[in-house]
Amino acid sequence: MARPVLFRVTNNLNLGGVQRRLLALLPLLVPDFEVHVVTYRDRGLLFDELARAGVITHHLPIRSKWSPIGITKLAALFKRHRAEIVHTHSLGGNVSGILAAALARVPVRIGQVHVTGLHWYGRTVWRRRRQAFSEAMVHRFFSHAVLCVSAETRQTFLKGTGLPEAMVRTLYNGIDFDGMLKSEADSPRDLEREMGIEPGRSVIGVVGRMVRVKGIERVISLADFLKRERPGKFCVVLVGDGPLTEELKAEVKARGLEKVVFFAGEQKMLGPFYRFFDVLFFPSPAGSEGMSGVVLEACGAGLPVLANEAGFLDEIRPLYPWIHTFSPQSEPSDLAEGLARCLAMRPESMYPPLVDQFSIQAMRDRTVALYGTFLNARNPLSVEQSVKA
Repeated sequence: MARPVLFRVTNNLNLGGVQRRLLALLPLLVPDFEVHVVTYRDRGLLFDELARAGVITHHLPIRSKWSPIGITKLAALFKRHRAEIVHTHSLGGNVSGILAAALARVPVRIGQVHVTGLHWYGRTVWRRRRQAFSEAMVHRFFSHAVLCVSAETRQTFLKGTGLPEAMVRTLYNGIDFDGMLKSEADSPRDLEREMGIEPGRSVIGVVGRMVRVKGIERVISLADFLKRERPGKFCVVLVGDGPLTEELKAEVKARGLEKVVFFAGEQKMLGPFYRFFDVLFFPSPAGSEGMSGVVLEACGAGLPVLANEAGFLDEIRPLYPWIHTFSPQSEPSDLAEGLARCLAMRPESMYPPLVDQFSIQAMRDRTVALYGTFLNARNPLSVEQSVKA
């Protein structure tokens, strides 16, 4: 029996959170579906890796999400492969991908939202409202469901679009905890030696894009405070890259923090770093994330977490109690106290309640069940069954 043809549509396959989830999830769907992924901005570092894992990859440049030429070409691709499900990601993919799927008469059309406050990214309130209205119209007339990665994101999206509640569902991210922790790479001692970190220091880990919206400027002020008030006790390791990297390096040098703050750059394998860290510092402000894969990965590795207050954390904490939060008004001294509380904790790696909810296998099972519900329905728009979070 032929497998149903599934298309995922995303802007690129670089080393971002959405892309890492696709890398972990899509190969698990291959036994049940003929899985395709389309990128419309860049191929990305994970493009060929997904192809090696049995996913059929396509790169089809689209100049803008409303491009008639791009949408028509994408629809032709769906028709050529007889797509039965099109599942799109983020604002650009949701607009052009869903419109193309409707044009190609794809039976099941699903959009997905990954961030809470930045999904509509226009520079002005008017532009953001216009983006929200336009996307809402696309989903209202052409989508069968919209998935959100957290209950917080779902509520924000419902408020911004006015879509029916039954249409907008929660599907939590999944993490390949086993693969992450069993990855063969440098040991913590090797990383300490390679980076030139003095032994005996507690390692504060920061993972993510080096961009202002992630609250990364807090890291430098915290490191400066720790150097003055807790000399020789801590170091900070930043894993990731982005437009602020060089600016951050210059500030580290200007403040004389070269022996406190270390830059690891962009890393494909994060497991060794989670084993190296003593605590994860997560400065992203509320609204900048939907359901942070970094926080979930750190929890799976048994790390205490000190994070900026955000609604999605309330969905994790009942399953993993070793999370402390700070407010946007917190001073570096408050953060230092939070770090001390975190370091006094003794979390459990692979904590069963967390794994049961947020494993990649749980995400795979929920995704397959969702697709099956729509494929088996004569009229997908009438399906009321929700995805249980």
